[in-house]
Amino acid sequence: MTTINSLSGGKTSSYLASNYKADVDMFAMVCIDNHNAAGWLRYNKKLLQYANDKLEKFIPEYGEFRATAEDPIIIQTMMDLEQKIGRNITWVRGISYDVLINKMGFIPNQIKSFCTTKMKLEPIFEECYLNYGTDIEMRLGIRYDEPDRLEDIGTSFKFPVSCNLYGQCRQNHQEIEWRKLSFPLEEDKIMHPHVVQYWKDHNDVVFADDSNCQMCFWKNEQQLRKNFDKNPAVMSWAGVAEDIQGSTFKKDISILDIKKLGLQLDFNFGTGAENCKSGYCGG
Repeated sequence: MTTINSLSGGKTSSYLASNYKADVDMFAMVCIDNHNAAGWLRYNKKLLQYANDKLEKFIPEYGEFRATAEDPIIIQTMMDLEQKIGRNITWVRGISYDVLINKMGFIPNQIKSFCTTKMKLEPIFEECYLNYGTDIEMRLGIRYDEPDRLEDIGTSFKFPVSCNLYGQCRQNHQEIEWRKLSFPLEEDKIMHPHVVQYWKDHNDVVFADDSNCQMCFWKNEQQLRKNFDKNPAVMSWAGVAEDIQGSTFKKDISILDIKKLGLQLDFNFGTGAENCKSGYCGG
């Protein structure tokens, strides 16, 4: 059985990689083709080159990496983490966020959150299934104090296995049972204070102030407002995407209206997408 650590670039999954050795460490990068979303990353040739080197095998299908929906510092995070653990971290990617939105014709939201499936779960499944088969133990970085995130995490994936040669040439899908799940941090009763203290003692990896997609609809409006200060390029890209599609990430407020909010200084920033139960974006 092949053991795989699923990494998100946050402190919890990086704790997992640092303390629980696996056969494979895997990270899915959420990409954006529009270079205007890159911000300062456009001028950091070192990080751009590193990301393109890690995603080299995907260039024929998707083109070169230009920007990410996350804080671009995540590239430095994964670079530092790879050096720390002394093992190669396998990067994967799926369709770019902007291309996906144009293809679907609307903005993902809490009701229709196709983003995680298409840009994280699907490329991870493809990499695992094609290279390691179905004899996989996938470790997710979910802590003992995150019981809600243990809900609704599946072990199967619906994937097209053939295509009809008649009519509209529709794809035929098959439900594939492709992995067993394990939660080492939950089993060992690792909680948030343990992770915080670990990275205070081991300050050899740089982390984003707020991990995961900066405009994520699971995040509080105050966190999204803060992200405008930290990463205005990707937040502005999200606002323009909403205008073009005529729909919004959040239910009752647009990204550009969030920019106009006052910043609540006593808000607990950097907690990520607390309500997300995907098992991939958190930590």
